[in-house]
Parts: sequence; C-alpha cells; structure tokens
Amino acid sequence: MSKQIRFIILLICAVLFFIITPYILLYSLGYRVDFENRKIVTTGGIYVRVLPQGADVIIDSKISNKTGLFSNSVFVQDLLPKQHMVLIKKDGYHEYQKNLEVKENEVTKLENVILFKKNTIFEVLPPAAQSPFGQGVEENKFIIKNNNLYYSDILENSNLTQTQKNTAVIKNIVAYKINGNNITWLGLDGFLYKSDSTGKNPEKINQTALKISSLAVYKVFVFNQNIFLKENNNLLLFDQDEKIFKNFYSNVVDIKISGNGQKLLYYNDHEILFSDVNNLNGEKILLNRFSEIINDCYWVNDDYVIFQLGGKIIISEIDVRGNINTVQMPQTITLNSGAVINIENPKISFDQQDKKLYILTQPVASAPDKNTVLVSERLVP
Repeated sequence: MSKQIRFIILLICAVLFFIITPYILLYSLGYRVDFENRKIVTTGGIYVRVLPQGADVIIDSKISNKTGLFSNSVFVQDLLPKQHMVLIKKDGYHEYQKNLEVKENEVTKLENVILFKKNTIFEVLPPAAQSPFGQGVEENKFIIKNNNLYYSDILENSNLTQTQKNTAVIKNIVAYKINGNNITWLGLDGFLYKSDSTGKNPEKINQTALKISSLAVYKVFVFNQNIFLKENNNLLLFDQDEKIFKNFYSNVVDIKISGNGQKLLYYNDHEILFSDVNNLNGEKILLNRFSEIINDCYWVNDDYVIFQLGGKIIISEIDVRGNINTVQMPQTITLNSGAVINIENPKISFDQQDKKLYILTQPVASAPDKNTVLVSERLVP
C-alpha cells in the first residue's frame, strides 16, 4: 500500500472521527436531530405510574413497557420535545389514553393513573345493613323546627329526656353544620356563629350581616378552616381576613372535599369544576361540561370522581391535560347470584372509607316492592 493511499485512509478516518465523535457525545448528552423541524434539540422523558400492576404502557404505538410485580411505574427517556400518545392497557380493564407534551430537559409525569375493571362485581346490600342514602348521622341528631334547632328522635338521642328534646338547642337558626364537637350555624340575624355541640358559648364569625331571605334555601359547609354558605345555588366563601362572605361561584348544586383535603369539587346541572383548597381565590378548573343533567358527584380518590349523568354512571379523571379519560359503568349488572339487573334512573353514593359504589335502583325478584341498593366491590386500591 502506497504512502498516498495510507495518507488518504488516515485523512478519511480523521474526518469521520471529528464528525462522529461530536455526534456520539451530543447523543449521550440527550441531543437529537429533529428532522421534522430541522433543528437539534434536547430530549425529555415520560414517567408513568399506574394501578393495578402488570399494565402495558405504550408510547406512540412504538415503545412498549410493562409494569412489574414490584413496581407500578415506567420511565421512558430520549423522547423528542413534542406531543406523545400514551396508551395504557391491561386485560379485563378499560384502556387509558392521553396525549402529553414533552419539553426539552424535562420529565412529564403521569402519576395517578388507575385502570378500572370492565365488569365490576356487585351484590345486593342486605336489608339489615345501613343504607348510605340519606342525611349524615351527625345531622340526624338534630332537626330544625320553626327556625329553632332541636334534638331529633333517633335512637342515639334515646337517653335524652322529653324536656331536653322539647327545649331548643339553638334559637333563630336558618342552617347549620356539625364539625367535630362544634356546630357552625347561620342565624336569622344574618350572622354566622360557632359553638359547642350544646349550642352554648356562641362565637360570632362574620362582621357584616347577610340579608336573609325567607324564600331562599341555605346550607353551611365547613372544610378544615374554610367555611362556605350556599344561598339557593349561589356559593359564598367566608374571607377569614376581612370576616365577610364573598361570591365564590354563581351556580352550584353541591360541593365535596377530596380525601386529602387539598381539592374542592363543585358542580351544577351541567358543569363539574374543582379548585385547589390552598388557593380558593385562584383558578377555577372546569373538568367537563355536559348537555345532560348531572345528578350526583363524588370523589373516588384524590384524582378521580364519579357522577351520574342522566341514566349513566361515569368515572372521570381530573387531569385536564389534553383529553380527559372517562369510563362508563355498565347499565346491566350481573350479580354473584346470577341475577341480572338493569340500572334505570339510579341514585348513587360513594363511600370514601370502603371505596365502594352504592346504587339505588329498580327492585329485584326477592324484594319486588322495594328499591334495591347494590354495592360494588372496591373500585380503587
């Protein structure tokens, strides 16, 4: 081999070295060529955590990973900064799909995914079991008559004398809420008060009286340090600094607090919204708007809600990035006994303690003269 040829080979190797080495170095540092936009970019990643375990996580129909027995998460790196489609599936469960934006040098997190069973197991609630439908036990201890608060006739109050039951605990009251050992109530004078459970030693909370209308329906809500007052469908929030009520949202049917106390859910006939409890004066996030009427809405956990929409029962995530994943519960349920029940005009309740869905629906053959309460298996871990 001549010196000239050896020199040419050496020159080619040197050129390739100076071309390839920076590319390898940049590649190892996370740089990629975005051929679509004709530029060099740094990559990002997607972190997914999903329950139950053993789910397939597919990115852009190309990259496939599976959560294991000891880890319910997947981390995919070296993704170009753009929209990526994440598909999560498992046999026997509804699929989850979301489009997520990946940014340069950032990890996009999808941490609270739950896959719900396609066929949830239900059974009929035994007649002796306590039905979840109705007012809370604490509120049942009292009853308002002629704007006075009295002890009710429930079994828990059986140790009280008739004189105690006939004596008003609180007079001139419009609405109230039991909060631990305290009662927070709205008086006919337009002031909000707080006292112990016997109504003694009342403390006036607001400085400016509200105008009470005899035609309005009032309801008091207490969540930690936050106090809400609903006047018909107008929701007011008590300002702790100024000691006055301010408008929070103009059209609300009911409000619910999440299990961790960090998110407030409120809804009307056609909208579901939520807010950060630590920033109630901040953004009000619209989860969804429907043409059909929303009848009931509950937190399933801190990241999912369940609601009745017309004759359907829907579970929805609250992650509003991109598309919002929803699951519709089947309208025909097969019980453990083999009996089939069509869910018609149901009323729902969800228990945050046992994580089970209760459905008040049509009668069954064993009790044809009564509405049936169905109870599901645990919906979430």
